[in-house]
Amino acid sequence: MKITQNCAGSASYLEGDLPFVLSSHSVRILKVLSQLRAGEYRRSRPVCLHIAAAAGSGKSRLLNHYMSQVSADRETSGSRYREAILIEAPYDGNCMKMCRSIINSCLPGFPIRKTQNIHEQVADVLQASGVKQLLIDEAGHILNAGKSGQQYTLALIKSICNLGITVCIATTKNMVNVLAADEQLASRFKKVELPVWSESNDFRQFLAGIELELGLPEPSHLDSKVVVRWLTTHDCCITFRLLEVVLGAARLAHQRGERHLTIELLEEFWKSGFGMEEKGLEN
Repeated sequence: MKITQNCAGSASYLEGDLPFVLSSHSVRILKVLSQLRAGEYRRSRPVCLHIAAAAGSGKSRLLNHYMSQVSADRETSGSRYREAILIEAPYDGNCMKMCRSIINSCLPGFPIRKTQNIHEQVADVLQASGVKQLLIDEAGHILNAGKSGQQYTLALIKSICNLGITVCIATTKNMVNVLAADEQLASRFKKVELPVWSESNDFRQFLAGIELELGLPEPSHLDSKVVVRWLTTHDCCITFRLLEVVLGAARLAHQRGERHLTIELLEEFWKSGFGMEEKGLEN
């Protein structure tokens, strides 16, 4: 990951999100994903990965960062050869829509043949495109399809695994029991978790990485005991909420010409209504 030291060129937070910031947990998961892609392809029972975490823990950012590191070669004919593809499960959990997403990731606009089973078509396209790894974000949406729809999608995942393609699903923890109840899937998927942050060295290192990406003129010491305890006391222990608060305070600092973040700026942003809105959403 490139860390920008120059203040003038590192203010991406003013218009959007920060670049992906590594943590010890995300590094471990990225390494596992790379190892599975390289080592499990074409095995009869490839090891698969289940990333389980609370909503807002950074699962999507992690998968998108991983995909940005995986090169996608393109043949001169225009067809794609992709070692890994990333899709998002449809909110209604519809298996046909998921199949369409998989096919589009390999061959955009490729028509679905009504005369052939859709699972077989997905298998044909994946193999023709050389896909070694399928990543499914928001895979917990599978549960919204009802019992029969859920079983149909789980059968699709099994059929893809049987091709020797390793699958990674990212979900909240509601999928843990579903996988555990299916003997075949339970034996194939290895579960890893992204944490809810607490006062620890890992959290301090993550905050130090965020501070580097902010690129403010003077040190803010986000990894100090005072700031860490303020964040944990205000329930900023989920990555999404943590980034919202820190970025909101950083924008205030920029608007006022402040050279670093302070507890006062964090407090001001929190009291501006953010904290109340967040609690309202949870309730």
